[in-house]
Amino acid sequence: MEGITGVVQPAQLGPDGFEYQRAREWMTGEVNAAIAAIRESGPADIVVCDSHGNGQSVLIEKLPDDVRLVRGFPRPLEMMQGIDDTFAAAVFIGYHGSEWTAGAVRSHTISSARLLGVKLNGMEVSEGIYNAALAGQFGVPVAFVSGDRLAVTQLQKVVPAAEGAIVKEPYGYHSAMSVTPARGQVLIREGLRRAMAKLGSLQPYRVTAPIDLEVGFKLTIDAERASFIPGLSRPDAHTVKGSFHDMVEITKLLQVLTSLEAP
Repeated sequence: MEGITGVVQPAQLGPDGFEYQRAREWMTGEVNAAIAAIRESGPADIVVCDSHGNGQSVLIEKLPDDVRLVRGFPRPLEMMQGIDDTFAAAVFIGYHGSEWTAGAVRSHTISSARLLGVKLNGMEVSEGIYNAALAGQFGVPVAFVSGDRLAVTQLQKVVPAAEGAIVKEPYGYHSAMSVTPARGQVLIREGLRRAMAKLGSLQPYRVTAPIDLEVGFKLTIDAERASFIPGLSRPDAHTVKGSFHDMVEITKLLQVLTSLEAP
């Protein structure tokens, strides 16, 4: 949701924020713009995976009645729940930069409250890159991403064939120059038309196995507790690492790591 048009601060990101209900409308509007653009190319079976906060931000009653919506947490494949090898492509709406992306709006990776970042095979990844790798395990390419400029370009450096829609120019963690929601929807439709035109040539992004995972924690006690899990070592006070067979295995582990409750 942090990459949705107009979203810059906590006021738009959770139920206590004075603009959260408006931001839910903006988010749902961008999802519907994406659906409409995809279906310009023909009938499509579409699954929407609501992955912000508690997983209940998209307004389900405003989606087309033949679209299925994944809601709530926990779930085995986290932000990519519902994916399998029958999908032609993945589309990322409202994405943000990684924890270490200076200047990006609401930059974080997986958990803004708990994590200092995630690395796969030594590379710092954003949620976009991470989810592209998870989709790639199922042979599904990423066709499109929307968000602020840094979020879009960060993914495109790794997945250059993915089309993008830049809906805001970031000034910092809590500021940006945004287009209007209506204009954001236009940019998303235009970008997805470009993506659909080359759908058959897109290739999945795959991470070579075994996959070395490195997770940084903001609190040292979280890293300490995580290091008790078999297969994980602790090279420094804030970090745990291990080697794993695939992205599904890593995704399930990350959900455990981000839910550990320190005393």
